[in-house]
Amino acid sequence: MPELPEVEIVCQALKPVLEKSSFLKIQLNRPNLRYPFPSNLEQELVNHPITIVHRRAKYILINFSHGLTLIWHLGMSGRVIIEDLDAPSLKSGPHDHVIFMTSHNHKVTYRDPRRFGFLRLIATHQLNTLAPFSTLGPDSFGDSQLNASLFHERLQYHNIPIKRALLDQKIIAGIGNIYASEALWQAKLSPLRLTNSLTLAETGLLLKKIQDVLERAIAAGGSTLRDHVHPNGDIGYFQHFFKVYNHKDKICSRCHLFPIIKIIQGTRSTYYCNHCQK
Repeated sequence: MPELPEVEIVCQALKPVLEKSSFLKIQLNRPNLRYPFPSNLEQELVNHPITIVHRRAKYILINFSHGLTLIWHLGMSGRVIIEDLDAPSLKSGPHDHVIFMTSHNHKVTYRDPRRFGFLRLIATHQLNTLAPFSTLGPDSFGDSQLNASLFHERLQYHNIPIKRALLDQKIIAGIGNIYASEALWQAKLSPLRLTNSLTLAETGLLLKKIQDVLERAIAAGGSTLRDHVHPNGDIGYFQHFFKVYNHKDKICSRCHLFPIIKIIQGTRSTYYCNHCQK
């Protein structure tokens, strides 16, 4: 599924298209995705100015001037396509489930073959009381309040493997499976280390590596392993810079001695070097 870098890239593409614009028409081509669409979606949103498009963890949030927020989750295979309405051959495909027409002459299509994504509408002031936002930890990328001390404090409450903790959105939000493995390799920390065994210095280094990996992934357009494609049709290429993810049995590029190991933690694959990561 799209992880934070991929969602951030979609969000950045939507901002100049939607902010200070409004929806003129919302076309729903089926009654539901993961959940039913809000019954009043078009009536509530059409012709109301969009004030800001932003991201929280792996959710895209679109705020409107009349105090509503559209929550957009891309699910496992969701893709956003942005086109100019004046462009020729604007044809919808069988998995184009939602189409937004904007006042600035754009067509924004939500394509989701597996239909695990969703749209939800809520009063903006209630957002932080709604699950999962009410329990999300600090955002792993872009939260000015997140520092080594706060991260260390949150990890000390737990006694679980650090890889599992990185995927727990209540501890720290936005980190997915790919980038957790990559950040732990960068920080030379074993995914099996217990959270409350990390020193403040190790936690600070890990946070720095998490943010570095996410920043580089965003700059590279994310990782296109299966479904992620930019709204303009480009693909990401950060997968070419993976050090451990999907590298089972390949020799570690740091120590040049030992192969990358793959284990299962919970139900998720973890990749690491048993020699480099302690």
